[in-house]
Amino acid sequence: MDTPGEQALADLGKLVETYGWAIRHVLGDPAGTIAPFSYTVGLTARGWDELLITGLPTDVADAFIRNAVDEQASTGPFRAGDLTSALTESGAVALLRVEDRSGMTAARALLGDFQALQLVWPDSRDNLPWEMGYRNPPDVQPLFGADWPAS
Repeated sequence: MDTPGEQALADLGKLVETYGWAIRHVLGDPAGTIAPFSYTVGLTARGWDELLITGLPTDVADAFIRNAVDEQASTGPFRAGDLTSALTESGAVALLRVEDRSGMTAARALLGDFQALQLVWPDSRDNLPWEMGYRNPPDVQPLFGADWPAS
């Protein structure tokens, strides 16, 4: 019998097999020491980077990621350092190269080696985390890559 983790990975693999990609949500911890994050599994087969977003409820993260996949299908793949206004009604979302992929365990298990980009969302004043006046504490939206500009 499979453990719950093995079953969840198998279910995710079936979604990737059926739809070409899927979203994995990591809820963080109750103490708030690990922020929630969500990421794709399967975009690598399209020649794209996997996508990751942190600090948002699963329904909001899901919408961001789906919009990002749709945008790439229309305009081509995102690259590290891109800024796009196509994903929100306000402010630009930045694409940051993910250097720490250790938390993306399902992607590693199903894909092996892969690259990823983090969707970095603006605060309520349209500032990004590395801009002067950014209003959110750093633990709200942890960055999984190098400081901006992305390399």
